[in-house]
Amino acid sequence: MYKIQGADGKEYGPVSTDQLRQWMSEGRINAQTRVLPEGATEWKTVSETPELSSLLSATVAGAAVPLSPLGASPGPTPVRSQALAITSFVLGLLSLTCFFVVAGIPAIICGHIAHNRARRLPAVYGGAGFAIAGFVMGYVSLAFSILILPAMLFPALSKAKERAQSINCVNNMKQIGLAFKVWAIDHQEQFPFNVSTNQGGTMEISAVGYDAFDRNGFMHLRAMSNELASLRILVCPSDSSKRPALSFQTLQAVNVSYQLHSGTNFNDSNPQAVLAVCPIHGHSLLCDGSVQQSPRSRRHP
Repeated sequence: MYKIQGADGKEYGPVSTDQLRQWMSEGRINAQTRVLPEGATEWKTVSETPELSSLLSATVAGAAVPLSPLGASPGPTPVRSQALAITSFVLGLLSLTCFFVVAGIPAIICGHIAHNRARRLPAVYGGAGFAIAGFVMGYVSLAFSILILPAMLFPALSKAKERAQSINCVNNMKQIGLAFKVWAIDHQEQFPFNVSTNQGGTMEISAVGYDAFDRNGFMHLRAMSNELASLRILVCPSDSSKRPALSFQTLQAVNVSYQLHSGTNFNDSNPQAVLAVCPIHGHSLLCDGSVQQSPRSRRHP
């Protein structure tokens, strides 16, 4: 018979050899467990007691899953933390549905941190699967936001920009038409190309080409420098080949987008005659100062 000193410092027994063998097989007694044989006065470890040491060696090989040492209170099963991994998973779902990159980037960060924790300390942190799913969804939403979404929006943005430029072009032509009307008030209702240069006009320098447009249209515009609000209105917003002139004295054909007609048929007596055309949008400025938009421009949403 033997007395046993448990891990809690208490004495158990006396117990028989059979009971000791069972506890050994369950892992509740090991080589360092202190024992007191019946009739002895000195406590020894199992390894120091020959008969028990051999018994331990014979039974430990077939032992089942070890229990807590004799006398030790089995602690609660540790709960592995999965909060960060689940957070990554939820953010990943949100990034694919509505928040895109706003939730995608946090999903990626949280997912990688949670996955690294679960890999390094599996007994403390769990949810590796949630973490992987979270940062994968985050990467997908990030790719969608950066690559696919702009490609989908580009046509709409391009049409909106073209429409805005077309509207600005119409406004430019209306201001040019107003300048012609104001200039004509002081010159017997005639436009510059129908008034002699001796009287401030540009009749003698008109140069109508085979396409009926005046090659010196910029000269007619230069004559109206006091009536034109700005040199910028002479350039269509969509015309990248032209740049506004620095001053009316340096105004040349390369500083004007709009093509002008000239001749005696173009005056207030013929209000529906086309005075100028935008080669980019196809808008037409009439002699009465109104602008007719091209059908192709009106089709833009």
